[in-house]
Formats: sequence, C-alpha cells, structure tokens
Amino acid sequence: MPWRESCAMDERVRFIADWLAGDVSMTELCEVYGISRKAGYKWRARYEAEGAAGLANRSSAPLAHGLATPAPLVERILDLRRARPSWGPRKIVAKLE
Repeated sequence: MPWRESCAMDERVRFIADWLAGDVSMTELCEVYGISRKAGYKWRARYEAEGAAGLANRSSAPLAHGLATPAPLVERILDLRRARPSWGPRKIVAKLE
C-alpha cells in the first residue's frame, strides 16, 4: 500500500473545514487527523486570528541571536584589522579594552 501523500497546509485547511462544520468535538477531530489537542487548538486560534494565512508554516528561527557581537564593535575590530593586518586576535582585544 503506497503512502498517502498530503501537504500540511491542505491538511490544516481540511481540519479547519471539519471544525467549522461542527459535527464532531475537538478531541475526536484531533484524533482523526492524528494531532494533539494542543496542536488542534493552536491551528484553530491561528485561523480565528489571521484567517487562512495563519495556517501557513512559520519560521522557528530566533529573531535575535543572544551571543552576536554588536555591530559597532564589529566595525571597530574590522577597522583595526584593516589598519594593522599583522595584529592577531589577542592584540586587537587588548587594544579594544
């Protein structure tokens, strides 16, 4: 038996359509679609807030990197590196402090 191919977006649209029909409870609906109730309520909330566009995948990448070097400091490092190509990281750090 071949695998049933489906797109996540199509499944979510069908899930919402079935939810809007109101024939079954959220628990039963989530069981039919093989998702947790938490996921079902998440997709319902996104649909209610944003419409069909809310059912699209979202990036899980962080918006900011906590360990990123601030841009002004990067500029100072690059300026020192260009001015003194023979300087290594230790000397550059010493000059910045």
